[in-house]
Amino acid sequence: MLVVLLIGLASLAVVMTFPNTLSTENNARWQAQRFATLLQLAEDEALISGNELGLVIEKNSYQFAVYDYSKQRWLAARVGEIEEKVELPELIRLEYSLSDSVWGEISSSDQDSFIEESERVDIEDDNKLKTLNPPIYVMSSGEVSPFSLVFSKADNDPEKQSITVSVSMNGAISLTELSKE
Repeated sequence: MLVVLLIGLASLAVVMTFPNTLSTENNARWQAQRFATLLQLAEDEALISGNELGLVIEKNSYQFAVYDYSKQRWLAARVGEIEEKVELPELIRLEYSLSDSVWGEISSSDQDSFIEESERVDIEDDNKLKTLNPPIYVMSSGEVSPFSLVFSKADNDPEKQSITVSVSMNGAISLTELSKE
C-alpha cells in the first residue's frame, strides 16, 4: 500500500509542476484529470490510513473531508495536496450525480432532502463550522460511492467542452469526453 501511495504522490507532484497558465486552468479536460489524480490519491490515503473520507462538491469547487470519530464530524482533509478546497475557474462548472443502486434514483439537487437536520454532520474549515453531509464517500475498505462528475465550460465559451469523470464502487476512475465544439 505504501508503494501505491508513493506512486500517487509522485504522479500528483508531476501534474502539479506543469506550467500554471490560464489556458491550462480553463481547460475542462485538465481540470478533470487533476480531479481524477486527487481522487486516486484520496483512495490510496483512505486505504493506508484507515480513515473514511468524504467528497463535497459545489457549483465550481470541491473539497475532501475526513471523518473524525472522536469529534463525530467531518473535518477538512489535511493530507498532502488534498488539504484545501479546490476552486475552479469561473468558466468551468461541475455537476455530479450518484449512480448505481438506489443512489442513481436520487437527483443531485434533491439528495439531501431525505436526510434530517439532526442526522447531518459538521465539517470544520479554519475554525469556521458549517453543517454539510458529503454525498460521496471514499471508504477505508477501498469502496467508493459510485458517481459521475461532469466538468463543463460555460455556455458562452467558443471552445465548449464537457468531460465526465465516472467512478465505480471499486474506485475505478474513467474519463470520457462528451462533446467538443
